[in-house]
Amino acid sequence: MTPTIKDVAAAAGVSIGTVSKVINKSGFVSERIRERVLLAISLLNYKPNAIARSLKQSKTKLIGILVDDISNLYTMKIIKAVENFAYEMEYNLISCSHNNQAEQEKKALQWLLEKRVDGIIIMPIGSDLDDLNVPNIMPLVFVETKDKNERFDSVIHENMHTSAGLVEHLYSHGHRKFLFIHGSLRHSAEKEKLVGIRQAISNLKLDIDEQNFLDAGTTLDSIAASVRNYLKHEGLPQGIYATNHLALAGTIRALWDMDIRVPDDIAIVGFGDIDTYGILKPSVTVAKQDPYEVGKIAYETLFERIEMDKPISEPKEFVISPKIILGASCGCHPIVNHRVPEVLSHLINETFHSE
Repeated sequence: MTPTIKDVAAAAGVSIGTVSKVINKSGFVSERIRERVLLAISLLNYKPNAIARSLKQSKTKLIGILVDDISNLYTMKIIKAVENFAYEMEYNLISCSHNNQAEQEKKALQWLLEKRVDGIIIMPIGSDLDDLNVPNIMPLVFVETKDKNERFDSVIHENMHTSAGLVEHLYSHGHRKFLFIHGSLRHSAEKEKLVGIRQAISNLKLDIDEQNFLDAGTTLDSIAASVRNYLKHEGLPQGIYATNHLALAGTIRALWDMDIRVPDDIAIVGFGDIDTYGILKPSVTVAKQDPYEVGKIAYETLFERIEMDKPISEPKEFVISPKIILGASCGCHPIVNHRVPEVLSHLINETFHSE
């Protein structure tokens, strides 16, 4: 297997950016580090001339990132990670958002291509870019969504088993009637979460007629309004599971507006952490994602593709496991430690082994 710049960085014990600086003779690198990198290049028989050639072929040193909402806290953390690594590699970053509007997504992507960016990281509306005419030669990485046609690399969180584990947690507190508040099913992540939910419902032998699903929208205001309207007309379920951080935030706002007490009146869990500063009372049981790791892996993968300078033949898929953080939103005492994922993984295994 041909060694990559990532292999050189690992062998030398430095970052990819440092290897790039040594190869391109740009930026400051101490003599000791430079010698270590050159030794790794020699031992691995790495051929950096390919990079030198590609850099001369009118590369712009620009990276584009297209996300759903640039003001979204979770998205901002992904952008921050990409920005940090782009800076280290002496690339500039162009950020834009599509606000979950298909036409806006198309125009933004076309604009990035016209800017002749060297690569793109995208959080698309759906899982198919065929209608957007992205050339195969363009290095592109999906984040939090799989590429349905398997043309491009993707970085996602594990969704199905984690989702089933959250249902199991509600069940373990004696709850049997749930409301599942989810996002658009154009996203593969939301589809996977619902698969996990339905699998748990089946294996736990819950009454399917007692379970309800609500697509509440894509903005905080619309989600809060949808949840308020639902609860006003349908009454309270025993538990709510919000499948993404925006759905969770909108749901909590609706419960506050209606003076519904958590966990006294209703239990709630969510996929995605909304309480960065730990100020919510009670704390909410969540599957906590790692947006910084998503951004880091996405950029490293994109840079490797830029380095290769050829069409993708075998797209890669990177899956990150969320951490389950037990709060007090279902009635249990908050637990934040490394054993929590192990506890829920046992519950998850019991659920899925019964298939």
